[in-house]
Amino acid sequence: MEQLALFAGIVILAVISPGADFAMVSRTSAVDGQRAGLCVAVGVATACWVHITYAVFGLELVSRWVPDLLDIIRYAGVAYLLYLGLRMILPARAKAASGDIASGSEGRGRHFWLGFVTNALNPKTSIFVISLYAQVVGHDTAVQVKLAYGALISAIHLMWFALVAFFLSREAVRQYVNRNRRTIDRIIGALLIALGIGLLFWAMP
Repeated sequence: MEQLALFAGIVILAVISPGADFAMVSRTSAVDGQRAGLCVAVGVATACWVHITYAVFGLELVSRWVPDLLDIIRYAGVAYLLYLGLRMILPARAKAASGDIASGSEGRGRHFWLGFVTNALNPKTSIFVISLYAQVVGHDTAVQVKLAYGALISAIHLMWFALVAFFLSREAVRQYVNRNRRTIDRIIGALLIALGIGLLFWAMP
């Protein structure tokens, strides 16, 4: 139960951190409305299974043929959590707006594939999912349990980005979040750093 809570907590903090998925869902929701934003959210959650599949079955092969590589992935996962947390705490440079990807004339299928491709090609999600399976789940865990963790990852993505679609399509809420973005980023960044340090000591023999 403690491992499950730790796993879910890390996933939630990572998912709600700003990134390409958030940019696509929030932008589509604000421009094309809630329904379009929800389609992008479903695409993002579905694409999580791309990363889950190779994390589950790829790491299984790695554990058999190159056992030492798992240790590298574990420490890389900790480093990634620390990097992500510091990146959120420190002042960020203005990023290029991704507002030229979707348009109001796109149908539901186009919005779904927008979300799917954005997440499937997102290196943040790829590294994060692999580090989670190496850091928290472990290669000795049964495949069924690993897939259950994967379902949790996908479900958390869907729930969060569905909320984003609902709330950021409302002008008043969107303006409030934009005014307080730095404070929210610092809080989430500090929590990610704390989790990274905690995982570093938790992974030590």
